[in-house]
Amino acid sequence: MVKVNKIVTVKLEVDTNEKLQHLSKLKSRSPHWLMKKAIDDYVAKEEKIEKLKEETLVRWKEAECGKVISHDEVIEWLSNWGSDCEKNRP
Repeated sequence: MVKVNKIVTVKLEVDTNEKLQHLSKLKSRSPHWLMKKAIDDYVAKEEKIEKLKEETLVRWKEAECGKVISHDEVIEWLSNWGSDCEKNRP
């Protein structure tokens, strides 16, 4: 599949633009590269947060339905960590 780039426009405050220009010189990178990197990093971080939220809601619903592991089962499992006969996760 061929990826097609889309041009978008971002309006920045004058102060932010000046800082971006200065930083681009310090980093020997173009302002475009810095903006793209910042956006890519932000989107990746937010995607992880949203995935974690979704997983948490699924687990919460499972807990409400009684699909939980007892405290004793967890303690028993953890007490075997590092031994020659570690048990599988309950």
